[in-house]
Amino acid sequence: MPRRAKSGHGGGAPQAGGSSGLTPRAIAVLLIILFIFLGWTFFWLLYAERQSLIGLREAGLADEISLALSVCQRIAEDSQARGLSVAEAQFQALETLRRLRYGPMHQGYFYVLSTSGELLAHPLRPDLEGTDAAHLTDERGSRFIGEIVRMAGAGVTGSTRYYWQWAGEPARPPARLAQFGTFLPWAWVIVSDVSIADIDEQIAHDLTMQVAVLVILVATLAFVLSVTLRRLVLSGVDRLTSLARRLQAGDLSARAVTGPMDELGPLATAINLMAEGIEQRDQQIRRAQRAAVFALAKLAEARDNETGGHLLRVREYSVALAEVLRGKPGFADQIDDQFVDDLYDATMLHDIGKVATPDRILLKPDVLDEGEMAVMMSHTLTGANTIRAARRQLNVESGFLVMAEQIARSHHERWDGTGYVERLAAGAIPLAARIFTIADVYDALTTARPYKLAFAHEQALATMQEDRGRRFDPGVYDAFIEVADTFDHIRREFAD
Repeated sequence: MPRRAKSGHGGGAPQAGGSSGLTPRAIAVLLIILFIFLGWTFFWLLYAERQSLIGLREAGLADEISLALSVCQRIAEDSQARGLSVAEAQFQALETLRRLRYGPMHQGYFYVLSTSGELLAHPLRPDLEGTDAAHLTDERGSRFIGEIVRMAGAGVTGSTRYYWQWAGEPARPPARLAQFGTFLPWAWVIVSDVSIADIDEQIAHDLTMQVAVLVILVATLAFVLSVTLRRLVLSGVDRLTSLARRLQAGDLSARAVTGPMDELGPLATAINLMAEGIEQRDQQIRRAQRAAVFALAKLAEARDNETGGHLLRVREYSVALAEVLRGKPGFADQIDDQFVDDLYDATMLHDIGKVATPDRILLKPDVLDEGEMAVMMSHTLTGANTIRAARRQLNVESGFLVMAEQIARSHHERWDGTGYVERLAAGAIPLAARIFTIADVYDALTTARPYKLAFAHEQALATMQEDRGRRFDPGVYDAFIEVADTFDHIRREFAD
């Protein structure tokens, strides 16, 4: 998301050549008009920013719902293969969903309803499990559970907002955002739920700062206008038009002094130009979101066993490793907040190329022969080309999609140049792929596969030590050792 520019003044007013001759009342009217215009601009920008942040969060919740549904699908399929009953499979799925957390600070969670409104699982309110929750009403009297169930029953997958304090604290219920989807085989409605109080707090903080800037600006203008009003009358239109051009170019810190009321004719044009600049940026965000949804839709088709906990773990591993690397020489100039944010999303797409891998190879419990290995290796190119096709089809350039393409293509490259698919070596391998390789290998070692048992944490570290400087970037590996305890904690938290 583009960073908002800091507020500031857009240049001083020119000095007047003589007395304006206007009464204090006329000056007051002028200041009121200017105050209304700037105030409206501030509030409109804040409203657009809030809607954008909520839209991004809705898109993130939709991704989490897709993952939750894939987890349930995988559990159901595995249970059938092992001859377990539906009740046993449902119990396993509910336990898994209770433990899952996502988002910053892992504050997001899932709860599960039946299509009749019964609350089947909720990590914060186990006392309500097994009861009919369709009658629950929030602070504004909305029967939000009943509404979710009604929409899910109508075949709608979407989001809703409500005001409810699930944990039962006496504080005022926060605004919450919920995205839901239906798992038809079990007649479940799965809801991803997160508070949006942090967004409102951020907007409130920005509003306070902008009001302070506005008050200071108006007080300053009151002094300047009393001396320079005549020059402002003559140059007001030009300054306002210049302001609009600066806003259109993305300089949201631009400020200017307007002239008297009869010189504000171009105001509507200036506002339109300002809105056009904001709209262009909003369209870029929407295109990036659409591209992400397009790629993630292909991920939902994957049939590999690594679609649930694996995706969550490698994402958290990669972010933890990037956070410690950003303070290291040689990496600090490459890793910033945007890099970490892009990495958080890009890791999820690393194996989407496996959708093209035949089941007889993808699900083979034995070691692959040479021909089968060649087919398996091709998933890197398939994944990278899929993401590139998404970007080209939607005509969008997004940092996280570029990074996702790099990871999909290069996460099996080796530092010594003996990996695949392009046999890149050392710094020629994109940094994001070098980071992800360690996360992926650690997860592969510490989780059970059809052909091997899971390694203990210490055993995995000892095994990976042998590949320092061969498979792994030595600098990235050394940072991994620093946060090895964090990896172990993530492994336990997101255990399958």
